[in-house]
Amino acid sequence: MKTYEPEKARSYKRSKGLSRNMSGSFLQSLTTALVLGSMAVVLGMAASAVFYHRNVPWYISAGAGPLVDTLVVIFLATIALEQARKRSIRRTLELSFLNHHVRNALTQVMMASNITDPAQQDRFIQEAVRRISEALFRVENSSDITELSLKADLRGERMIHEAERREKQGGAGVWEN
Repeated sequence: MKTYEPEKARSYKRSKGLSRNMSGSFLQSLTTALVLGSMAVVLGMAASAVFYHRNVPWYISAGAGPLVDTLVVIFLATIALEQARKRSIRRTLELSFLNHHVRNALTQVMMASNITDPAQQDRFIQEAVRRISEALFRVENSSDITELSLKADLRGERMIHEAERREKQGGAGVWEN
C-alpha cells in the first residue's frame, strides 16, 4: 500500500544515477572548474612552449608550466572566493535589514490593536505596512549595500518618507492597499 504523497513533494530516496544526485549549482561549479582548469593547462603549456623555443634550459622550461598553472589557479580561485564573500556579506545585510524592519513593523501592528482611536490605529497600521513594503522594495532594488545599513535609518522614518514620495511621483514598487 502506498502512502499519500503530494505531487510536488521531494523524494529523499537515493537516485540510482550519479547525475541525478547533483544539483544544478554543483554541475555549474564543476563546469566552471573544468573550464578554468583547462585555461590553466593551456596557459602552462604555452609558457613551456615559449621557453622551449627560446632555447631556455629544459629544467626552467619544465618548471614554467606548473608555475604558470599554479599562479592562474590562485588568481582565479581568489576571484571566485572574493565574489562568494561579497554575496555572503550582502545576504547577511539583507537578512538583518529585513529582520529589523519587518519585525518592528509587525510589533507596531500588534501594539496598534491596543489603541482605542480607530483613526490613529489605522494610521499606525498603514505606516507599518509602508515600512514593510519599503524594506522589501529596498532589498530587491538596491545595488549599493550601504542602502541596507541600519545605521542610517534605524526607526525606518526616512524609509517611509521615501516610499510616500515615490508614491506621489507615481513610482512603481510600493504596494497599494
